[in-house]
Amino acid sequence: MRVRNPLRKLTLLASLVMALLLGAAWVTAQEASAPACAPALENLWTSASDACIAGPVGYICNGGAPPIIEPAGPVANALTTVGALVEVRVVDSIRAGALTPETLSGGIVWLRPPAPVRYTGLAVGEVSLLDRTAPDLPAWQSVVVRTGATLASTCGSLPRSAYVVQTPFGQPVNIAINGVSLGLNGTVLIQTIDSMTVFAGLSGQSSLYAAGAEQTLRPGQEILVGYAGDNFAEPVTLPSAPLPLDEALVANFPVALLDRTIILPQPGYVSTDGAVNLRIAPSTDAEVLLQVQPGQVLSVLGQNSSGDWYHVRLDSGETGWMFAPLLIQNVGAIDAVYEATPLPPQRYGDIGRTATVVAPAGVNMRAAPDVSFPLVMTIPDGAKVTLLARSPYSPWVKVDFNGVIGWLALITLQTQAVLEALPIDNNVPPPPEPTRVPGSFGNAFPDPNKPGS
Repeated sequence: MRVRNPLRKLTLLASLVMALLLGAAWVTAQEASAPACAPALENLWTSASDACIAGPVGYICNGGAPPIIEPAGPVANALTTVGALVEVRVVDSIRAGALTPETLSGGIVWLRPPAPVRYTGLAVGEVSLLDRTAPDLPAWQSVVVRTGATLASTCGSLPRSAYVVQTPFGQPVNIAINGVSLGLNGTVLIQTIDSMTVFAGLSGQSSLYAAGAEQTLRPGQEILVGYAGDNFAEPVTLPSAPLPLDEALVANFPVALLDRTIILPQPGYVSTDGAVNLRIAPSTDAEVLLQVQPGQVLSVLGQNSSGDWYHVRLDSGETGWMFAPLLIQNVGAIDAVYEATPLPPQRYGDIGRTATVVAPAGVNMRAAPDVSFPLVMTIPDGAKVTLLARSPYSPWVKVDFNGVIGWLALITLQTQAVLEALPIDNNVPPPPEPTRVPGSFGNAFPDPNKPGS
């Protein structure tokens, strides 16, 4: 439509310029606040980690702002401080608050039911949990979950509110989430969006069963279940067919807060059509870790820059590289691109860097990772050391004790750090040759053909 009024035309032009300026200002503010809010979130994760990462089984641990707890009264009051513990069986519902990095606060709650329903639930952000388990069954076996909508924020490091459930490795469990029977074997993230529950596979292979239908959930996939309005206790649709994971669901999620840290999967999966070698690096010259048999499904963690090698993870947890042309590919857009195998996420704060000596008589620090190498010093029981690296050939770690650097046997240390996240020090001397036993290696000793030898 033609604008005939010159004044109106100028007004529209001015409005357009103003909108562009405001938009540019908002983008600039968002970009500027992203690095500013990242340290605030890091502090929040670190405080929560220090308080709860080693929390006992059978308890709820509060790692952030005071959650709203039912029943009200002494039980609720007991969880108001960071690091507070309350037995799982005495809590009926939990409501954690939204993340607000500007004020260094937000809901972070761990739920660790004991056997026979052994799993860990981690609520990050605005998450409501209601225990709907029948009185004659173990508490928190059936849960109704609601997660809050993503708040408008200029913080580019802010994750979406989510509830993540995870089993100890190799210990599957059957629980119910929002009326869906979840055969949990690994790590699954749950979010509610409008009238849907999204189940996102992060590690392992789980199953969903509702309304007489079952679907398998693999890492890098998501399954949707529909509900009537906000009644998330009873699904009204079958579980959808698995879809490639929407990475926005898991972006910036603090995986180092999980009991078992993981590398987040990329959308989709790959499978072996024939036997395929799993290698230590993206090259046919790299060492073969194992040969994966036909018909195996693997989650994709990343790829190299040329896209001809995938960094993959087996259901057993083993990771390595596979030549992409040898695989059946069902992958989405892969954003994780690298040439060297990344280390898994390390714990936040000091617990990711320190260990405590547990040896009544003290422990000998060696110049290299074996008892045959020279003694550096003896470190007393209870001393704290800083973790630096791990050995390429033995269960030893390189440490710093009051400025003295050397190697300690891992068995003498107690730590919450993720040892696999420590870099490997390949500059250590090679392992010592085994001492030859007289008469071994096919030669008698002394030589019977040389009397007096």
